[in-house]
Amino acid sequence: GIGMLLRNAFIIPPAYKAGIFFSMRQILRFAVALLGIRITFDKIIGLGWEGLAIALVPLFLTMIFTVLLGRLLKVSQASSLLIGTGTSICGASAILTVGAITRSRDEDIIVAISSITVFGTISMLSYPFMFKSGLLPLTETQYGQWAGASIHEVAQVVTAAFGGGERSGEIGILIKLTRVAALIPVALILSYLVNRGVIKHGDAHEEKSITFPFFLLGFLGMVVLNSLQFFTPKAVKWIEFFDMFLLTMAMAGMGLETDFRQLMKVGYRPLFLSIFATGFITFTSLILIAWSVTLQ
Repeated sequence: GIGMLLRNAFIIPPAYKAGIFFSMRQILRFAVALLGIRITFDKIIGLGWEGLAIALVPLFLTMIFTVLLGRLLKVSQASSLLIGTGTSICGASAILTVGAITRSRDEDIIVAISSITVFGTISMLSYPFMFKSGLLPLTETQYGQWAGASIHEVAQVVTAAFGGGERSGEIGILIKLTRVAALIPVALILSYLVNRGVIKHGDAHEEKSITFPFFLLGFLGMVVLNSLQFFTPKAVKWIEFFDMFLLTMAMAGMGLETDFRQLMKVGYRPLFLSIFATGFITFTSLILIAWSVTLQ
């Protein structure tokens, strides 16, 4: 919140740009890898098929919905894909990966990241309020599932999910990182469709390098070590504290890069598409959670 205020109320010197992007990218990925210290394989198995469905079904439905709605709103195919993947998978990391695959213009990438950051931040702030105030009849477990299945960025999920308690925070991380892992097969499918000509290249002239989400391997490594009880309880506590510090840095970087004026420049269509995509994944995941309760 402070970062967004500084970004939009003052002029951020260009010299700070590199540090802001470093916080949003490298520091965030390292922090995500360290999140594995909170997870064990027993907890992952404990999610069951319901957790897997809650993580992945809204993801694929949201991608399809966003692309189709983008056509109706006459938003470019590249922008629709970027907004759809950013909303449904993992925010900026997904946008940068898909932007590289489709060779999207930098302007489209910036617009997608800005809109995802804004609406993800709104969700991050509103979810704990709705849960704590009792507006939604959700248990702590269901709230963690909802936050993990519908909020855009990993850091935003951590902030919102732990706002409901320790249990909801752990479940939120598991659900969210299941969505993040889906980036790998989605990227492969999109690469195939681009090569087949089903999806057209963007207007960018230069080739963009595709970065594999190696932080997922780091996360998996931390889960393995934690499951084997490699760390002492005191070490776990300090790693968790350090990880929260890094996530706070990443969130501040996102705030400092959220320029509302940039969003206003691109017109109302991409903006409305982001709003509808966010609303769609929010309510779809909530409905799915309610439906899974009736099956139990």
